[in-house]
Amino acid sequence: MAAGALLAAAASVSVVLGAGSASAFAVTPLPGGVQVDLTAADTAWVANSHIGQAIAGLPHPSAASFGESLDSAAAMSSQFPGGRVVFTVYGPFDQLNGTMLALQ
Repeated sequence: MAAGALLAAAASVSVVLGAGSASAFAVTPLPGGVQVDLTAADTAWVANSHIGQAIAGLPHPSAASFGESLDSAAAMSSQFPGGRVVFTVYGPFDQLNGTMLALQ
């Protein structure tokens, strides 16, 4: 059930990103979670739209931290040609945790 919730969350992120750009990001299932690799174009769109602020306002204990981290990582990575963001999300939906990387 947790894996299904995570995949549903990843799908909703894909709809949001797909609405903003010609998205080619990758969602990879992992044991107990997912990994999302944003393209450089997706990363720039996230940085310009500040979608993390909207995510931070969602009623979930992890939303504020995730949204702020997403905006910060995207802002940093988008300063470099080809810069992108990669994040993982693990755990049951009510106790999500993970990692986020800003790549150059």
